[in-house]
Amino acid sequence: MSQQLSRDRVLFRILKTKSSTASSICKKLNNNVKNIVLLSEDELCELWQHVKTILLKAQKLYKQAANDKCKYIKEFDLMVKLIRTITLMALETIVQRIFKPKILLQNIMLLHSAILPNIKDKQAKNEISNLLEKWWILDMLWKEKVIINTLKYLVQSCKSSLQHIKRLYEIRSAIMLLKCTEDVRELLKLVREKTVMSLEEGRMLILHLFTLGEQYILGIHNNVKVVLQNIEHNYIAAYADLYVTAWLNATEKFKKFIAENCLQDIIFHCFQARRDSAGRGKLGRNLLLFLAAMHDNKKRAARLMIHNECKSLVWKYLKVSGSFIKCNAIEILFVTSSVQYTCVLKDKNKIYIQKYYETITDLLKNFNPEVCIVTINGLFEMLEKYWSHVPINIIQNWLNILLDHTKNADNSEIRASIFIGLKKILVRERSHRIVKDFLPNFANSIYDEDQMVLEALIKLLYHAQKLGIPFWNIVPLTYVLDRLETIQNAFVLQELIKLIWLRISSNGTHYDKIKDELAYIATHNINAIRRFCLHSKFIINWGTSTKLIEILLSITKKEIEYLPAAKILSKNCNKRAKIINKDSRHKNDSSVSCNKDFDNYRNINMYIDIIAMLLKANIKDIDEEKFYNEEMNILQVIAYTLPELFKYFREAPVKDSIIFLFSLIPSKFFLNKIEVIEMLVQLLCDPNTSDETLLSIVYLLMKWNKEDTILFTLTHLFTESLNTSAKHNQNTINCTNDFQINEKGLELSLRILKHLLHIEYQSVLMNKYHKDMFKFWETLYKLRSLIEKELNNECNIRSLISKDIIINFFKVYISMITILHKKDVFDASEHFSEVLLWLRRTIVPHISHVDVNIIENHHICIKIIKNTFDVSNLLVKEHNATPKLCCDIVLLYCNCLSSSNGFIFLNDAFDAIMMLLDFSKMAYNKKEPNLLKTIVPNFICITMVTLTRYNKDILFKYTNDLKVLQELTQKYFSVIKNTFHNENSYLSYITTMFNAAVSSRRRY
Repeated sequence: MSQQLSRDRVLFRILKTKSSTASSICKKLNNNVKNIVLLSEDELCELWQHVKTILLKAQKLYKQAANDKCKYIKEFDLMVKLIRTITLMALETIVQRIFKPKILLQNIMLLHSAILPNIKDKQAKNEISNLLEKWWILDMLWKEKVIINTLKYLVQSCKSSLQHIKRLYEIRSAIMLLKCTEDVRELLKLVREKTVMSLEEGRMLILHLFTLGEQYILGIHNNVKVVLQNIEHNYIAAYADLYVTAWLNATEKFKKFIAENCLQDIIFHCFQARRDSAGRGKLGRNLLLFLAAMHDNKKRAARLMIHNECKSLVWKYLKVSGSFIKCNAIEILFVTSSVQYTCVLKDKNKIYIQKYYETITDLLKNFNPEVCIVTINGLFEMLEKYWSHVPINIIQNWLNILLDHTKNADNSEIRASIFIGLKKILVRERSHRIVKDFLPNFANSIYDEDQMVLEALIKLLYHAQKLGIPFWNIVPLTYVLDRLETIQNAFVLQELIKLIWLRISSNGTHYDKIKDELAYIATHNINAIRRFCLHSKFIINWGTSTKLIEILLSITKKEIEYLPAAKILSKNCNKRAKIINKDSRHKNDSSVSCNKDFDNYRNINMYIDIIAMLLKANIKDIDEEKFYNEEMNILQVIAYTLPELFKYFREAPVKDSIIFLFSLIPSKFFLNKIEVIEMLVQLLCDPNTSDETLLSIVYLLMKWNKEDTILFTLTHLFTESLNTSAKHNQNTINCTNDFQINEKGLELSLRILKHLLHIEYQSVLMNKYHKDMFKFWETLYKLRSLIEKELNNECNIRSLISKDIIINFFKVYISMITILHKKDVFDASEHFSEVLLWLRRTIVPHISHVDVNIIENHHICIKIIKNTFDVSNLLVKEHNATPKLCCDIVLLYCNCLSSSNGFIFLNDAFDAIMMLLDFSKMAYNKKEPNLLKTIVPNFICITMVTLTRYNKDILFKYTNDLKVLQELTQKYFSVIKNTFHNENSYLSYITTMFNAAVSSRRRY
């Protein structure tokens, strides 16, 4: 207020200097424009006469400053203060005084024409506009002359101010005075502004523009089309409502104009909208939403109008062959054609609805995936709105078609869309009963391999559960467990776990109830419940897991009290299947008892598995042994109970689960660790121990850093298997000089060794126990002695199983050479060369002159050589060999190929040549040219010569009709051409291949 008084004093100070009368007037006003009511009519005229001179000076100032505004900054500041006071004084005059002097009108016109367009001060501009708006509203003289610039100002201000929108709406009757095309264009652009559309007065303003004539209607429509290209969805309904309201309120003439020039334009572009495999583009989606919003209007006349405008085009475009146009037509069909369609004639209604249903049915069966997907989506949206209006038999027919799609449709989006849609229409008290009864037909879709389909189905099952429909009544629990067991996708696995948890917690979250549900589910699929528990941390918290583990441990200990001794249990339960399969009407007491014991035993197995998986899921730092107090407590509880369980069940299959549980707990928690290790070693030495159990034991001992125990046991077992007395062992095979083997013991040693050499353990073994591993590898040298004795008929191994064990053991023996390689400690190439030398001297001579018809009798020799070739090829392929070793490998190949049965090794030779070409090229680049220049060409030469020694039938049988030769030849010339830059350098290679080809041609 003080600022205003200060500003007003500036004007009055200037007026006082004009004349004595003016000074008297200023004294009467007392520096307050509100005192203007105190002036007489003559004084009022005098006052405004002086004000006019000030405004004329302002007009002159604006003209002078047109080219250099900076020069008149002080003058402008003063003039703004004067104009604001004058504007306020004019407003007080027209509001408070009945008498308005003509000179006031001249001042108003100066403010409108000279000041408002030029003044830059926002407050002054707004105050002048407000004055002129009041002049219009009060219906003052010449109001049409002083409103145009106000309209322009308000139009610009509406883009950022809600208040200005309201002010423009108040003087909307003046809009027709805008004659300039640019001004009208700017006015119509307000249609694009969110501020205008967000305010009721803004929407009413646009509706008013609809009444101003055809050009205004077209202008609005053109701007709306621009808006629809990028508008947000929540504004579309507001624009659609504008169109419908404008049409409803219009005269018949304008109704026709709006329908023909606006609505039909939108409908046409909605049909023609661009789309791709993902559906409509941005504009196309907005146009469809716009059309849907217009059709959803509460007024029946509006709905019927939209329906009639679209009807003819819908049926026309549904018949076209192009899928994109047809898809657009389908969407519009569902948007604008309602099952509530009514016409004057009831028969016409019935015919139309029947056609509508038949069209949907045909579209559902369409072979085009895009057409089918759009129809499915539209169908479910329609059913969601109008379920009660569609006959049940029609719905059931559609559901059967959809069911067929879930089974046979190749397109996964079709299958997923069905479950997304079913979720929409599954609503309590409407479609609940019909859909609920039909849903179990979709059960097999749980086995769908597509992630999108599974996600949609699982969401449907969640939704059904919320509505009180247990998901297992739709998809059997066994089906869900099957998928939980096998699914690889991490997200779907998580969703399935959530689904299973709905079942587990359906009767409450009390620990005993959760335990019972877990056990019940485990009886159907133990692997599934293992996986559930392993990945359940996000849904079963640590507190719940701990309590469940304690309960299950307690139950397990109680169950043991009612079970017979483990050995008796194992034998009795093995007979259970036979007892069950007997078709007997009477069950004796022993069979009932066995069944009960078996069930108790099975429960214990399940409990231990659940404990192990819950523990593994929740304690992530077992390897680092970083535990919280709660974790320490539960680990101690398990560690106290576990040895007792293992002692009781070490001869039963449940021992595998117990051993795995052992591996989850650091050894420091076991007070009787030595006793546990002794029991594990006993199992390790038992030939009847399963492969799975062996793997578990090896894993456990490795976790407990007992690799030396495994190696000691393995060495002892292997040695004893090759040095046993026949009279003490039924599984021995007699050999001369008391050299005998224990077949089962040797086979057990091989299984343990393979587990131990798993890639997971190699780094630990080679770094920490390399010396022990090397010592054990030297023990395997006895295999070579055994093989030599067999070849020299000093030991007759008749069993084919024993021969296979020896062959496999020898393969592991030579494979260990590459694993044991350690710089300055164990040279793999050197040791492998020694084995190759032994093969050339000992094995190859035994097959050199063997008749081809009895070659199978030398199975051991051939397999040993081929296994050696496999390992050598791997060495060369991974570039772990040396040039010297490559020479030794080639030498062995040449010896084998030169034998009378060299054809047996041709395929191996081809593979070796392919790998040697790469290796020798690398060696050549490292200044070691002999391999590529001499060794490999000679090897190829011998291989090609070997080819020429055998007839076509033998080559077809043993070389797969030489199909690899073409690839080898291409690689051969590619390597030498890219390596040797001088053509003379590889002429010898070409000669070798050419001679071999000519020799082969002559032979056949």
